[in-house]
Amino acid sequence: MKKEKEKTDCACGCDHGDKHNHDHGHTHNHDCKHEHNHDCEHEHNHDHDGGCECCAAKGRVEISKSKKLSIADFKKPLIKISVAFVLAAIAAICQFGANTDVSGGMTIASIVLYCLAYVAVGYEYIYMAIKGVFKGDVFNENMLMTVASVGAMALGEYIEGVAVMLLYYVGETLQDAAIAKSKGNIVNLLGLKVESCLKVDGDTAIEVKSESLVAGDIVLVRKGEKIPSDGIVEEGESAIDCSSMTGESVPVAVTAGSEVFGGTVNTGNTLRINITKKFEDTQASKILKLVEEAQDSKPKAQKLITKFASIYTPAVFALALIVAFIPPLFYDSYVTALTETWLKKALVFLVISCPCALVISIPLAFFAGIGKCSKAGVLVKGGNYLEAMRDITVICTDKTGTLTKGVFEVTDAVPADGVTAEKLKETAAVCESMSTHPIALSITEYVGKRDVSGISNYEEYAGKGVGCVYEGKKLLAGNLRLMQERGVEINKIHEGYGSVVYFAEEGKSLGYVVLSDSVKDGAKEVVSALKAQGKHVIMLTGDVEKNAGYVANELGIKEYRASLLPQDKYYVVEEVKAKGEKVMFIGDGLNDAPAIKAANIGVCIGGLGNDASIEASDVVLSTGSVSGLPAAFETAKQTKRRVVQNIVLSLAAKLAIMVISLVWVPVMWLAVIADVGVCILAIINSVRR
Repeated sequence: MKKEKEKTDCACGCDHGDKHNHDHGHTHNHDCKHEHNHDCEHEHNHDHDGGCECCAAKGRVEISKSKKLSIADFKKPLIKISVAFVLAAIAAICQFGANTDVSGGMTIASIVLYCLAYVAVGYEYIYMAIKGVFKGDVFNENMLMTVASVGAMALGEYIEGVAVMLLYYVGETLQDAAIAKSKGNIVNLLGLKVESCLKVDGDTAIEVKSESLVAGDIVLVRKGEKIPSDGIVEEGESAIDCSSMTGESVPVAVTAGSEVFGGTVNTGNTLRINITKKFEDTQASKILKLVEEAQDSKPKAQKLITKFASIYTPAVFALALIVAFIPPLFYDSYVTALTETWLKKALVFLVISCPCALVISIPLAFFAGIGKCSKAGVLVKGGNYLEAMRDITVICTDKTGTLTKGVFEVTDAVPADGVTAEKLKETAAVCESMSTHPIALSITEYVGKRDVSGISNYEEYAGKGVGCVYEGKKLLAGNLRLMQERGVEINKIHEGYGSVVYFAEEGKSLGYVVLSDSVKDGAKEVVSALKAQGKHVIMLTGDVEKNAGYVANELGIKEYRASLLPQDKYYVVEEVKAKGEKVMFIGDGLNDAPAIKAANIGVCIGGLGNDASIEASDVVLSTGSVSGLPAAFETAKQTKRRVVQNIVLSLAAKLAIMVISLVWVPVMWLAVIADVGVCILAIINSVRR
């Protein structure tokens, strides 16, 4: 489905999709009904089974209160890990020295040090295990880790008890650090809001807070300033940079009667604007709200170990209790059999069943996958996003700056009959020499430096083009409409892709220059590769129908939608998701932020993108190219295979040694092999590529 549009012409003669004010009347009520706020400072919290899952698991961010995270926020966990390791090392030395100390003093010292090391990294899990009991959530990984590690220490295996808890803490910290390193906040979105502006009061202009504006107020917006709210131009002619709203790099010419949007930038003459809406009702405000609301629709990507623990943990506890208390019933002395044999077997059973290999190798598998993606220029902000990439079925992508270079270049220069190419270039150099418009700069770069002194009577025709007198001859440069109004007969009209500037001298056509935003190198191959992987590609753009259709055809994209505003892209993503598809959206500008947050996986072009879009996204293409995406999808699949392999390896090895320990004597070194040995194998498997 393609949108109908009108055309608005800029001074240099290029065509743009008209501005739309689409209000679909959608309402979103995603407020969390829990009695807490979402603007908490970061703490290292391992409570995966408690708290407000509907909010915490989705990483919800209040734009106005968010705080950007960095590795420095993990100073406390790093200190804990270091302290625990040092204490455990000293304890081991003390334990070794105790072999020659018959008094047992060194043994007591080593026990104390082991306990201190254990508490340094384990008190959070002990606390969460106890908290889980009171919340009715007894069988979680916190309880299993606590009972297994305490059980190991009760059997005198202090090194094992500390190692179990230390490795678990390291695994959790790595996962949190991987997310926090690249996942910041989206507070830069507030750059859309203008804090103050010049309000016309009689014959003077006074500076007021933009939030105080109401419909009917008149404001003055000077060159380089942002328009404070939606309105209608009353006086003045200028060009407006709408890239924050549409993503298109070419400014749009406006004159009296033109509609303008809050948050866009006036790049030319001073404008007198009649405000039609409060800021909270503007397009820019809607972008901010959509970004916040879209966070609530993010799917929850649980860790595999957490899902598995809901079954594994209760089963382990039940079996341990059976091992401890049922077999002694068949002995002459129940108490003796319990305390001397079966209680020890049950504790060894818990040590063996401790999911250390899983809790460390699974985060590392995703971490290694994230590292491999980064080498291809794809920065994934967390293991949950890498996992979710496997399920993506539809890829919605922006055009300008994403599939195309976002820079207009002269792609063709066609002289009129009887006119030389040099004459056309000379005229183009003269006409565009006094303009700072992106189109004019591109043409000037194309024709090269020339002596254009002697220009007089330079004049801009809003929405049409420019004119001047050079060496006594009247020159024109602009769109077809300008030429027709001035009686210039055009025999050659460009109807293909690109923006066109026609030139004339003394009423005679000299030809035209075509400027195009060319497709990025390798973009076509990427689209083909994604389609080969079973992904359906849809192009969404704020550009006009003609240009959108050309690029889509060039890249082999069958479905596209043109002349879209940020809200439209957001609603298209929601529409596709409503059909049961898993959607990835790729964009490069602030205008894409709502769609990026609405998608199951949001991707931002880091090389050209606005910082706010980078923060709003789940994946950042650091090289400014989509070339690494196919490899990233393959890495996501490969990572999942590694995770499955680790689970099978860990459970098979543990099950085998569990059986041996139950039918034979409970030997702790077998438990160590089952736990630490399998953990090492799983880690090696996780990081190999």
